[in-house]
Amino acid sequence: MLRGLVGLLCWLALPAIAAAAPQARILRIDPRASLDEGQPVLTTVIELVQTKSMSAVTSSCAHLSGNANLECMSGLLEQPKALYDAFKFPEANAALMVNVDGRDNPATLHSIEKWGAAKARKGVGTAWLLMIDGSSGMVSRFEEAKQVAKAFIAEMGPNDLIDVMFFNHRAVVKHMTWKADKAAADSFIDEVRTVFPGGGRTKQLLGSVKQGVTDSFGALGNVGVDVEVPLHQAMVLLTDGDSGTDVVSAGATVLALRDFLSKGRFPEDNTTVPRTPLPVVSVWFPTEASEEFFQNARQFMENIANPEIGGAFFVVQGGQGGKGPRLARAVNARFDDMFLIKWRVSCVAPEISQTFKLVFSNVTPAIKGDNCLDCPLGIDPTRWPLDVDMAATVAHAQKNPVYPGGKVRIFGNFCWGTAYERAELYLIPKNQPAPVSLKGKSVEEARQVQQTLIRANMKGKAIGGSDSYIEFEVPESSKFLMGKGKTLSARMVVYDTFARRTSPVLESSIITLPAQKKPLNLVLIGGLAFGGIVVILLVVGLFRSGNAQRRARRAAPPPAPLAGTSGIPPAPHPSPPPPAPPAPGPMAPPPPRARGPPPPLPPRAPPPRSTPAPPPPPPAPAPHRRGASSPPPPTPPPPPPPP
Repeated sequence: MLRGLVGLLCWLALPAIAAAAPQARILRIDPRASLDEGQPVLTTVIELVQTKSMSAVTSSCAHLSGNANLECMSGLLEQPKALYDAFKFPEANAALMVNVDGRDNPATLHSIEKWGAAKARKGVGTAWLLMIDGSSGMVSRFEEAKQVAKAFIAEMGPNDLIDVMFFNHRAVVKHMTWKADKAAADSFIDEVRTVFPGGGRTKQLLGSVKQGVTDSFGALGNVGVDVEVPLHQAMVLLTDGDSGTDVVSAGATVLALRDFLSKGRFPEDNTTVPRTPLPVVSVWFPTEASEEFFQNARQFMENIANPEIGGAFFVVQGGQGGKGPRLARAVNARFDDMFLIKWRVSCVAPEISQTFKLVFSNVTPAIKGDNCLDCPLGIDPTRWPLDVDMAATVAHAQKNPVYPGGKVRIFGNFCWGTAYERAELYLIPKNQPAPVSLKGKSVEEARQVQQTLIRANMKGKAIGGSDSYIEFEVPESSKFLMGKGKTLSARMVVYDTFARRTSPVLESSIITLPAQKKPLNLVLIGGLAFGGIVVILLVVGLFRSGNAQRRARRAAPPPAPLAGTSGIPPAPHPSPPPPAPPAPGPMAPPPPRARGPPPPLPPRAPPPRSTPAPPPPPPAPAPHRRGASSPPPPTPPPPPPPP
């Protein structure tokens, strides 16, 4: 009663505490959602709080000493949100940036919810490591330490895991390994009925804790395929904090251990292991010791706690083992205020390690961001799917169905700028199944799945695009058409030949669009029909024109003869005359001239009494010979006799 009264008075006397600026902490970056859903979705666990320093919270206890001081501290630290204030996550003002080729690319906020509201979902849980001090110096507090440990086990969530370790003055001596069974953990603790003998004036506390954490969380991924590794983790250290004469475990050197635990890489030199910061809940069980050892133990237990990422410091004095449930609920309440945020990450670097930056803008009060430099995702970046906007792609395909020899347009965020030529389209044959999940498959197995889907080589060529869309020519083959009639569909995979990434390949997320059989080419048919009509019209026109000309020739009178002609066509051109005699020389005498009149022409027969026939044509004039005289003009025919 007296202890409770002292704690209450200290809490009532607590002045207003100046707190640090709000700050966000990235506690986990997990890529497993991309394997389960086949989408480029990254899951993060983020805490956004305004922390309070432990010295400021317990400053009202400074005038007390001994057990009264410890009781005052205990009462203050067990209050709800004693070391922090939670803040709402500003969705509209937050951005997660992914650095690719020296440029920060923003991710898109996919979903957000409180950790406490999402605990029922698979994978949303905490992996608890309970480290219980079983050294001989804990003999008077051992049962209470076990009691508090079992209280934390009782508060486990449906997806939590538990690992229990006992250590003595030198190292871990009993280890349960990870389990999801509360009863098994309780039984393991009950099996250890007393402290472990031996010891002395030195207890390697820091070394035991560091080795235990490395061994436990290093094996967390090997718990088996039937156990879902939680997204969050925490450690509860239950000890008297007394390291005796061990200089390595001094209160000042424990700050290096806290940094090691807060960085969350176990072992710390393995840069391929994902970063998982570890909140440390320090539960101190003070024992009788010299002033030097007592103060060193207190400093060790205070310094190892990291309240900035969810850790806490509690004091359990003799006979107070029953307040374990209150301590466990206080820790879980802090975790319930965390945020489970999923981001749609379109661009990733073609490397195992990625660099992320969480930033906030235009918020009051200002919020400090966080980053994760060279963070390994734990998967091959070539397995990270391309970001396809299925809603926009399907909507476009409903108006423009896919068909052999046609075109298809895929919308999304592809991160290739104007270099769309590096994209290829592969149509999936109708009898080739897509995988249901890539979960549990190795990197090589996942790559084989991608290669199998594109092995049919029904490839489409990119003909246009940008960061937001890509358009392909569809091959002429119809082997990719699935279904019948109005239910025809086409499955396809987009492949980035530079980044070696594909669009989603799982059965539930592969690109599936409305399709149809190849339609008749109306333009070609119309052109052929028009050309045929033109040809027919030309033939008809030519036929009619020929008939008209023939009729015109039959109906027209013969042309009138020209003056001086008989109207009869001239005879064929005679053969050329023989060569003329040579011309006389300049001194030769002129040729003799013919004397007398020209001989008379023979008489003509009189024409018949009927209609006179046209007169015969005159004989063709003989060609004029050089040097001869001109022939006389022809005699005109006699006039016809009178009737």
